[in-house]
Amino acid sequence: MTVEPNLTTRPRCLAIRPAPAPGAAGGDEVVYRKSFPYLERFMDLEVLELQPTSTLNRYLGILQGNPPETTRFLSRKNAQLVAETLRRSKFDIVFLFNEVTLPMLDVVKAAGIPAVMVTQNVHSMVAATDPSPVARMMRPFALAFERRYYADPGAALVLISQADLQGLREAGITRSDIVIAPAGAPPASPLAPEAPILREAVVTGSYGWWRKRRDLTSFAKGATIGVPIYAIDPLAIEILGEEGRLLDEAKGWNWSAGLRFGLVTDAFLGGFKLKSLEYVAKNCVVLSLSDIRPEFEGLPHAAEFVRSLKTKGEVAAVIAEMTARDPAPLIARFIEFKAACLERYAWERCLAPLRDAAISRLPGHPALTA
Repeated sequence: MTVEPNLTTRPRCLAIRPAPAPGAAGGDEVVYRKSFPYLERFMDLEVLELQPTSTLNRYLGILQGNPPETTRFLSRKNAQLVAETLRRSKFDIVFLFNEVTLPMLDVVKAAGIPAVMVTQNVHSMVAATDPSPVARMMRPFALAFERRYYADPGAALVLISQADLQGLREAGITRSDIVIAPAGAPPASPLAPEAPILREAVVTGSYGWWRKRRDLTSFAKGATIGVPIYAIDPLAIEILGEEGRLLDEAKGWNWSAGLRFGLVTDAFLGGFKLKSLEYVAKNCVVLSLSDIRPEFEGLPHAAEFVRSLKTKGEVAAVIAEMTARDPAPLIARFIEFKAACLERYAWERCLAPLRDAAISRLPGHPALTA
């Protein structure tokens, strides 16, 4: 039985998310920090954190046909926690943030409450673009998971990239009501027209995810790219070895000093969204070993400043070629590209599809449509 919303008050929303790991600072945490206050502008929001399960439960989840990344919070205890929360309070809508929470959709549907799924990664696409044989072996698990949940018309579906949408299409999910709420860009660092092109590369973000760690390790084994690589994560600096340097903003690091090169060393498509926008906002040419160009299509000079490369040698060649150019016209083009990119990925515009998804589940609710 479907629970009818009370149209005379603001909707009550339960946002379900995975509990953060100690010191968590990845892109998903940024998405939560931005999304929850946005939703609170239209709804009364309560956040429920699922707790990580045991290693044994994770193995059981894989044996049941789930992709490994989605089993960290798959447990009877978490299902009971969600059910008890829904019984305790009357909610009009539930947002499931991150694909690891999607198995809770069964509990939400049983309670008759409209749901919205907000994913971080389409794991069938991650597996399809990951070069390892193990990843390809696990792709059928991801396909089964996505066809079970993402194809369910009973819940709205929100993705965060064009690449994810393409991944679902390749998985055979053709529903027409998918919306994209991409990660937005961080505050921009100014870049003067007379700024130089610096012989420096950067690697931002964290490397707790084993796929990202593996690919950075593979990248580090190649010959030097000829410039130092500055990183924030101590683990990344350790992996980079002699090429690695500490990027310490507390000790005078200046993102406005010139145009640098931001590296995406992931060979698979996943986890790149915030990092690539951070690079643009902080004045870096984006050099990626996975093809993230569709997110920037249509922007002026995007082909020049977002490159899809295959090897570390190609990364070195692009850096050598661009640092040898006359900087003034290149900087002028980058400033134009950056302005258009930041306009497209302004957070207010990027978050609006969350409201659209809520309206699709609660059509005509005055608090959402005012």
